[in-house]
Amino acid sequence: MIKSASLISNVHLTRRNPVSLVHFVTNRCNARCSFCFIDFDDPETFRGEMSIDEIDTFTRTLGPSLQNVNLTGGEPFARKELLDIARAYFRNTDIRSIFITSNGSLPERMIPFARTLMEEFPDRKVIFSLSIDSFADEHDRIRKIDGLFEKCMASYHGLVALGGNAMANIAITVSHENHQIVLPLYEHLVEERGIKALTATIVRDEGVYRIPIEHKKEIAQAYATLTRQIQSDLRGGRLNGYDIDSLQGRLMNKKNVIVNKIISDTYVEPKFVSPCHAGTLFGVIEANGLVRPCEVLDRNLGNLRDHNYDFQEIWQSQEAKDLSAWIKASKCNCTYECAWSFNVLGNARYQPALMAAALGKYW
Repeated sequence: MIKSASLISNVHLTRRNPVSLVHFVTNRCNARCSFCFIDFDDPETFRGEMSIDEIDTFTRTLGPSLQNVNLTGGEPFARKELLDIARAYFRNTDIRSIFITSNGSLPERMIPFARTLMEEFPDRKVIFSLSIDSFADEHDRIRKIDGLFEKCMASYHGLVALGGNAMANIAITVSHENHQIVLPLYEHLVEERGIKALTATIVRDEGVYRIPIEHKKEIAQAYATLTRQIQSDLRGGRLNGYDIDSLQGRLMNKKNVIVNKIISDTYVEPKFVSPCHAGTLFGVIEANGLVRPCEVLDRNLGNLRDHNYDFQEIWQSQEAKDLSAWIKASKCNCTYECAWSFNVLGNARYQPALMAAALGKYW
């Protein structure tokens, strides 16, 4: 009860400690997606990856409010120590879930990883978001891995078969490559491939990738149409979304509905909708130890290696406070879904809808 009160106070009042972090465990990847923001031609991209000992050390300093971490990359399963990284987070923090963003290419690693964590941490959730962007041959071409589509399907259905505290989702990233076919793709995945949990994300300007301006309106329209269809199918029971039998699953489904609408409304003509809590409730840790408020801002708060692996020393620094104040004062805004998740959760405006979802009333 005390922990719950402290968490609520942190989210809505003090906002001193992160509730969620994105950790790029590696920049290495076996795919080369046409819309990726990572500069794979820069040799510095792959240097300085933190060791498991370094990760074990800093995860002990993440504060009392952390509820979730997203392990991403690159391709997180390209890192063979991923299981030990997940264990470090579960053992050293009070997080309730780990979220894995993956291209689904390595089911032979993913399924044993999930099974082991389920057995070792039966009271925690392990959530997987697997990327599918087109029909089989085109998907493999876009991401430059032969057979990737079928491997991703094997990963999804293998995770679903595990049941228990593993949750699996397919994510379609709407981009200049696929905006014309996302609805037929969606129907194929749901009707012919048996997908019951599916979300949409939208490509954004970041790193070395720039959205072809002539396609931006078409991308936004396709995203809006697809997300409305997903919402309709969640309402009608055609999709289950994330695990509707769990509180976390119901909240994630409703949060996605809210975020989808915000992004649809602001993608082509950006505007301020809600205060951003990047740098307070949410942050990013890069593979080399840099701590950032988010992926989009080209600002970092320091490197864990320069602060004796003490995350709080960085997060509570004057530099961090100044950047947080700038984000608030400038009404910084973007379409970065990870940050938006916690902007929604931390905004009183959305609490009635989230509370209704917690009770099983989505609409």
